[in-house]
Amino acid sequence: MFHLRTEQDLDGLRHATYQYAVICGWSDGGLFDALRDGKARSAAELPGEERAIATTAPVLGNLGVLLRQEIDGVVSWRLSPSGRRLVRAGVLPVPRALAGLGNLSRLDAVLADGGPVPDETGQRKATSGGVRADDPEQNRLFMDSLWRRSAVGASETAHAIADRHPPGHALDLGGGHGRYGAELLGKGWTVTLFDRAGIVDIARERYEDQLSYLRGDFLEGDLGGPYQAILLSNIVHGLSDAELDSLLPRLRAAMSAGGLLVLKDMFFDDTGVGPRIPAIFGVTMLMHTEGGRSYGVAELRPRLAAAGFEQADHLYLPDQSFSLVIAR
Repeated sequence: MFHLRTEQDLDGLRHATYQYAVICGWSDGGLFDALRDGKARSAAELPGEERAIATTAPVLGNLGVLLRQEIDGVVSWRLSPSGRRLVRAGVLPVPRALAGLGNLSRLDAVLADGGPVPDETGQRKATSGGVRADDPEQNRLFMDSLWRRSAVGASETAHAIADRHPPGHALDLGGGHGRYGAELLGKGWTVTLFDRAGIVDIARERYEDQLSYLRGDFLEGDLGGPYQAILLSNIVHGLSDAELDSLLPRLRAAMSAGGLLVLKDMFFDDTGVGPRIPAIFGVTMLMHTEGGRSYGVAELRPRLAAAGFEQADHLYLPDQSFSLVIAR
């Protein structure tokens, strides 16, 4: 865990922020896409203002993302081997839903008046699960990014469920890209994925009829069932206290006797300040949701008991920075 002890430590944080800001600026400006073909281009040949590109390109060169070359006095830039791998893998450009640096500049307004973050006109901007109905292209980039990052998490979650219950029918609530449900398929389960219509379409493109699908708002819609397992992967942090307390009894009612409720998320431990990931991610929820936050395992247990769950076990995977709370 990083601790801030010296002025030099603070300088390091500031420098890292500048580096990430350059990455996000190049992503939003289409500059990584402009270099995708592998050709070297000068600052004048890239989209944007020449001085700004010439000033920021060395930052990416220092990070090993770009290679600088000078021929006959003309400086040009191309993607390094590492940069090409990141572009091919879809890591670059960074989707706006994962960057959020422009919003962080208005954290002072959020601290004064509460979240979500206001835009330039003062209108508060809230997302639903990190997606926006008016931006399907960014939603797809966001879902693809989450899918890439979820290989280990989906596998470990499916293992935990399979170890505790024989195959049955599972509900992947807010299942997004579908990878968690697909991992359960490999364990012999059948799976229904419930999410908003546009997101379900993205999952269906990848998994077709291997999964069943429900479209709508799971905070209001019929959940179906009964299910032998219900999985919420990275959903709890986006819910307000009231939404969570309303949803948990509905989940209990949609489950068969002896079924499992599995909450996979970035939960605080008993200290209330660690691990690092939920502490930082709580700020993201403050900035972008009406009431989401990072919850602690200790506070979930009485909420689960009030909803009718008799037992709640906690499995922490420190190398993956997430926890599973498994309730019956």
